[in-house]
Amino acid sequence: MKTLGLIPSRLASTRLKNKPLLKIKDMPIVIHTYKRALMSKKLDDLFICCDDIEIKKICEHYGAKSILTSKKHTNGTERIGEGYKKLNKKI
Repeated sequence: MKTLGLIPSRLASTRLKNKPLLKIKDMPIVIHTYKRALMSKKLDDLFICCDDIEIKKICEHYGAKSILTSKKHTNGTERIGEGYKKLNKKI
């Protein structure tokens, strides 16, 4: 059985604007999260499920796999659900 990792990410945070794109040591937080998740020996594949083309472009720039999802989700679980359906994989 294969294990898939899905990281929800959105720009519309009310407490910290554009949080996924804020940088730590010249790298966006969303990419730090992706790289840390890649270190797991348990994951066979990994994607960032994002709601904005700006995040998707950053993912592409750093070579991170990503899936563009709706902005209408009320939580990360819904975003992950849509991302999983878009992958259309049996994992």
